[in-house]
Amino acid sequence: MRVIFSACSALFIFISTLQGGTAGTFDLLATYRGLGSMVASAVGPGPTEGSQRVYLSYLYLEKTIDVVAVDPATGEFQVFTNPAPTEYGARCMTVGPDGKIYLGTLPYAHFLVLDPKEGTLKDLGRPSRTESYIWDVAFGPDGRLYGATYPQSKLVRYDPATGALEDLGRMDSVQQYAHYVAAGDDGFVYVGIGTSKSNIAAYQISTGERRSILPVEYQGVEQAWVYRGKDGKVYGRAAGRYFRLEGWNATPISTSDASPQALPNTLVDGGVVSVSGRTIRLTYSSGTIIPVNFAYKGNELAVFRVGFGPDGKLYGSSVLPIHLLVYNSGNAAMDELGDLGGGEIYSFLSRGDSLLMAAYSGSAPLMKYNPLKSFKPGQGTADNPQLVTFSGADSSWRPQAMINGPDGRVFIGAVSGYGLLGGPMTIWDPDSGTVISFPHIVRDQSVVSLAASNNLIVGGTTIGGGGGSFPTQKDAKLFIYDLTQKMKTAEVTPLPGAGTINDLVTAPNGLVYGLIGKAMFTFDPTSALVKDLLPFSITGAVYNSLAVGPDGLLWGLCSSGVFTIDPATNTAVLVAKAPETITAGFAMDSRGIYFASVSKVYRYNFQDQTATPPVSRTRKPVPPPVRNSR
Repeated sequence: MRVIFSACSALFIFISTLQGGTAGTFDLLATYRGLGSMVASAVGPGPTEGSQRVYLSYLYLEKTIDVVAVDPATGEFQVFTNPAPTEYGARCMTVGPDGKIYLGTLPYAHFLVLDPKEGTLKDLGRPSRTESYIWDVAFGPDGRLYGATYPQSKLVRYDPATGALEDLGRMDSVQQYAHYVAAGDDGFVYVGIGTSKSNIAAYQISTGERRSILPVEYQGVEQAWVYRGKDGKVYGRAAGRYFRLEGWNATPISTSDASPQALPNTLVDGGVVSVSGRTIRLTYSSGTIIPVNFAYKGNELAVFRVGFGPDGKLYGSSVLPIHLLVYNSGNAAMDELGDLGGGEIYSFLSRGDSLLMAAYSGSAPLMKYNPLKSFKPGQGTADNPQLVTFSGADSSWRPQAMINGPDGRVFIGAVSGYGLLGGPMTIWDPDSGTVISFPHIVRDQSVVSLAASNNLIVGGTTIGGGGGSFPTQKDAKLFIYDLTQKMKTAEVTPLPGAGTINDLVTAPNGLVYGLIGKAMFTFDPTSALVKDLLPFSITGAVYNSLAVGPDGLLWGLCSSGVFTIDPATNTAVLVAKAPETITAGFAMDSRGIYFASVSKVYRYNFQDQTATPPVSRTRKPVPPPVRNSR
């Protein structure tokens, strides 16, 4: 292996304005607005005596929180603006004994309070400086608000009487997700914990003592759940079993002995509230269902991925939830085609007459969409997109890489689901519908980047796994999967100590290029040798956003702009500074490179502006979800 230590030069081109189509500049194509993910809801008091409202919390990644109060009788609504500028989501809410609505936020874990009578939403502050998410909230018998947090599985507290905020410490010394909290009338608060090992912690309010109470034999790779039942008692669930939680005891019980969860979704007249899109449905014991529409339009919503379809159009996915989008040049907008789940599409790939998609928390892990047919999702062959699941599928995987293989099949690399290591390389034949998955193709590592070379698939890994898991390995690997031999034939460590290999792409010279740590490398698939390892001075490279351009250069994205790698000289150059931070990619045609900056979709313009079909790409890239632990 030849190691070269020479600094990469960088050429910055300052773009002061967006000029349509001018070479070397950026065009703002569209700003997307849509309905964000409704992540928490509750029925609570309205602004006047005896009135009620349905309170809805909407998450807009890297933008804001909208709390919407809807009158279930009329559909009239009020939007409460976010008082905590750092926060963009509130995944939990509860109605306090004082009739106010309390929420816990992300990504800096604040408490908020909505006062229906005053018509205000206020920031109560941040109870712990270490925490990012408050996942769940509940009032204790002491009249104080408790919250369960990530990433140190803490219990935090707020006292409405004094305004005091407290960090009560970790409820588990190892696990990251304290996902659920419930308080009993026995003076205890219970916390459901995971994900690499489930746990239930009991916290005694009077003494501050905490203990793990879930029996060891029920601690598996999952998230334990705790809840307050309709009977006023607290229950837990783990390993498929229910438990009655009383003090320091978690007693296994039958499913029939567990009371249903007490949900804050019932009106005083008995109507049970459910929400879908912009419709509230009131269901009564008589069987009567009353739909109530409300006209909340939403807010700016982040675009998570873009990619070209077989029709040459630019498609995209919003994040939380999945709205499938298509760029409409006529009105400069990202139009919604339909909804495909609560998460986001990680990878797009054009193949034949179809746009293939791989998703986290989607309607299915894999989806096959024909742009010439009407949008009607389902699992049948006539449905569009066709929803594809398979044995061993995990809806919480993060399928970060998807490429067309040389044998006509599609190859997918993914980070494993919550609490797990060993994210798979998956092989999908969209024609026959068969899917084969290979977890742990590299032991305890996840496959995050792929490239094809002749009859070989070259993969790059990360030592990380799903949320809440803990790495066991130290060095990210390159591997070769031989399609002729139908097996992994090589495993290589390009840079000891580096945890992730990304942006694999096969260059015109036959070498596979990739990024690892603060270096880039070339790899010869035939000999399975790393040929060059060079410093890479461009920081913030966007996950799997590197492809061969029309000029033979490798074109890629970093958070600050667009860069190239010249295979003839192995030098990297930042050629254009983006007008805003690049948060998502990646698509390329002969006109330029397409990407997103949160809710805005841009194109960087190449020198040649001739309108031609999209360039054939061997891979479809995606940025990482590291900042968005869910």
